[in-house]
Amino acid sequence: MENNLPTKRPPLIFWIFIIVLIIAVTLGGVYFYLLRTGKLANLFPKPTPIQNIWSPYKPSPRPLASGKQTYLVSGSKTGAPKATEVVIDPLDPAQNASQSATVKVISLDGTPVSEVEVNMITDNKEKTYPLKLISGTNLDGSWQGTWTLEDSYDYRYQAAIKAKNATSEWTVTLSFR
Repeated sequence: MENNLPTKRPPLIFWIFIIVLIIAVTLGGVYFYLLRTGKLANLFPKPTPIQNIWSPYKPSPRPLASGKQTYLVSGSKTGAPKATEVVIDPLDPAQNASQSATVKVISLDGTPVSEVEVNMITDNKEKTYPLKLISGTNLDGSWQGTWTLEDSYDYRYQAAIKAKNATSEWTVTLSFR
């Protein structure tokens, strides 16, 4: 007697699942084998680190006047002394060479000038130098100081002149670069 009952075959999705499962187990086994034996690292070697060869672009320094330079200053602050003229000698000293500044300062309100100083701002440093009264009076006189310029001034070069009296102060900054 023959059985004419239809046989139930597993659905197609079942076979696809079994095939995917076999492939996943096989690939996982190969992965762990290669990982354990160290052969996985040889298949995908680490790239050599990239050296940083980039550096910021620095343009050539702007040209600078040479020798002794005189600057006339305008503007003031109520109640504060005022610098009217600044002489930098030389403007372009060699590194570690001597430089001086002479500043004419007047008192606008009759209060004596008590202090004048120059803050030299260069590429890597800021340094303040006191000036001494060399001629005139502390109401209308010339103040001078000499120092050694120890830093380069290729990209940043300024002189901030500050004049003080008993009640106020005034600063003007000359930018050379």
